[in-house]
Parts: sequence; structure tokens; C-alpha cells
Amino acid sequence: MYKNKITLLLIVVFLAGIYFAGCGKKDTSGTSDKKEDTKTQDQKNQSSGNTSANELGITEGLPKDYPSDVPQPKDAKCMGSLVSSEGTTVTFESEQKPKDILSDFTSQLDKSGFKKSEGELMSDEGGLAMWTKDKREVSLMLAWDKDKSKSSIVVTYK
Repeated sequence: MYKNKITLLLIVVFLAGIYFAGCGKKDTSGTSDKKEDTKTQDQKNQSSGNTSANELGITEGLPKDYPSDVPQPKDAKCMGSLVSSEGTTVTFESEQKPKDILSDFTSQLDKSGFKKSEGELMSDEGGLAMWTKDKREVSLMLAWDKDKSKSSIVVTYK
């Protein structure tokens, strides 16, 4: 039980970090080198089809390459995405409870041929689940914010 609470705490901290990093504003008070770096990154994002990314590389909206066989959480707002060597991470926000989101997500992934991995950690406050299909992996992290009455959702695929 203690291990589950620590794991859930780490997930919540990770989700909060992603959420707040995605909400940051660009610092325009930096040196001209900083402004040039930002301008160069913005040009790269525009040429790849992304319209806006902050200094951490988090891009607004759903990635253009979001897999068609990976569901988007129902009734959720996409907060942004981040591409890294570990895969693409997309954050969403929803008024649904974590267990409801997980149930729907699992059903849709099952229909797409994904197999759920062992070791799911889920409670009313959130958790983690993973699926595989061929050599592809999808993970879902959920956290319930009691104050906002909203779930933070992180979908990672590679």
C-alpha cells in the first residue's frame, strides 16, 4: 500500500510538472541570443507544421502524427505535446474521473489490437496503465485534481 502511494505521488508530481511547463509564457526579456534561439525554434516549428512551442519544446495542440489507432480521451481538451527520444507525450484535461477515462481508453485500444501490459496502478485519484502492439507502446497516466474537479491525462506513444 505504501509503495502504491509513493508511485501515485510521483505520477501526480510528473503530471503537474508537464501541465505547468506547458502553461508557461516565453521570456522576452532575455538577451538577443535568447531571442534568436526562440526565433529559430519558432521557424523550425512552423516548417514542421507546428504553430507554437514554448522554450521547453512543448507544442500547443494535438500532434499531426497522432496515431489513428490510439484514442484521444473523450470530452478532453488537448493541452499540448512534447516529442523526445522516449516518444511523444500528449497532455489532456477532462472533467471525467480517472477510472472512467481508463475504462473507455482500454476499450478503444482493445478494439485497435493493443494488449494491456501487466502492472497497472490505478485508484480513484489516478494511476498508470500501458499497452503494446507489435513493437509500439502506449502509456496512459491519470491524476485527479479535487480542487479543479478535473483529470490531467498524459498519453505517451512510441
